[in-house]
Amino acid sequence: MDSETVLLYIGTIWVKWKAVKNIWQREVMRRKLLSLIHIYETLNPERGDCQRNFWVRPIFTTECRLRQGASDNLVKEMESADKEKYINYFRMTPELFNKLSTVLEPGLTKQTVVRDPIPARTRLEITLRYLASGDSMMSISYAFRVGHNTVSKIVKEGCDKIWNTLKDSVFLTPNVNNWKAIAESFNEKWNFPNCIGAIDGKHVVLQAPPNSGSMYYNYKGTHSLVLLACSDAHYRFTLIDIGAEGRRSDGGIFRTSNIGKRFEEDSLQLPPPQSVYGSSGPILPFVLLGDEAFPLSKYMMRPYPRSSALNRTKKVFNYRLSRARRVVESAFGIMSAKWRIYRRPIIASMSTATKIVQATCCLHNYIISHEAEMPTAQRFYSILSTEERSAGSYALRDIENAGLASHSVHATRVREQYANFFEGEGAVPWQWERVMRNDF
Repeated sequence: MDSETVLLYIGTIWVKWKAVKNIWQREVMRRKLLSLIHIYETLNPERGDCQRNFWVRPIFTTECRLRQGASDNLVKEMESADKEKYINYFRMTPELFNKLSTVLEPGLTKQTVVRDPIPARTRLEITLRYLASGDSMMSISYAFRVGHNTVSKIVKEGCDKIWNTLKDSVFLTPNVNNWKAIAESFNEKWNFPNCIGAIDGKHVVLQAPPNSGSMYYNYKGTHSLVLLACSDAHYRFTLIDIGAEGRRSDGGIFRTSNIGKRFEEDSLQLPPPQSVYGSSGPILPFVLLGDEAFPLSKYMMRPYPRSSALNRTKKVFNYRLSRARRVVESAFGIMSAKWRIYRRPIIASMSTATKIVQATCCLHNYIISHEAEMPTAQRFYSILSTEERSAGSYALRDIENAGLASHSVHATRVREQYANFFEGEGAVPWQWERVMRNDF
């Protein structure tokens, strides 16, 4: 029997194996495939320079992975002996990791074909470590004793599964009750009534995509895609839009995004306008808070332009808005501190980079929601070092007036009503000193 005949048999059995549903028959055919592959390799000990030197490199075999790979050694040691390092390694507690693994395991488990597949738990560990460390896929490959190309596929599939599995549970379901709950939190924590979120854009730096020209080249001198996000008062993302080119402005992205279109169409089930201070206060609509890159509208409040002469009333409004709006900046900072993949250009295709951003946004919300149930000492952000916190934080940006849309008379009146309210019955004691010092 020559090698070509053996190869023909392998192809025939492979096609039949894919069509068979019976588990016993599949196992019998799998063993036949392994035998034929061994015979084929015996008949072709030297198959030319273009042939692989290894079916699996010796350092990446299952035995080496079990004996020296991080998943079966370092991770287990940290889980049992040093939980603080475990949290630093995966950015979550062992208990939260186990809960996440249980949810994702069905989607990450692979069928046994010729070789035993990498376990779903190891696949999740590789994905999380890649996102948390910002290391190259080659470094992850050596640490977990898995091939470099395999790591690339695992990360892409893992991010996709995280997004598809968690997105319906970790993001906002638009309805009147949820919007009111967010507004109550903003009023309680940040003293801005009828606020349904703070919105801003974050540039996710990429290696220049092939044949993209200057499409993704931004004003910071890097190539990027934009994550446009709304945040609630607890630093969780409620609405996100991912994938816009870095050369575009935040206001322009918002106008053409599904988020902006749904606000324009009034299809997000916003509550009707209500009083901002009991029955005696002005009746105002529920609004988003944006910086000067966004247009003033019936659902969007932005600061008074700093280029104009600001009186005390306008300064008070700008301070109160910036105080509440900074939660979205802090949300971006917390996410970047947790997931170090954002600390360097992402070297991946546009589709994979988009999946990475989607996965980290889901994980960001998932962790914050579950950490709210834990003691403060066990929360991830509370154990970050001072350097990590400061490196992950974002200063408020002084963006010049983008002039993307003319101010409507109604929106201008709403902003004036908010400004008068903040200077009158809605004033807080510390705002006067901040306004006098321009400390905002």
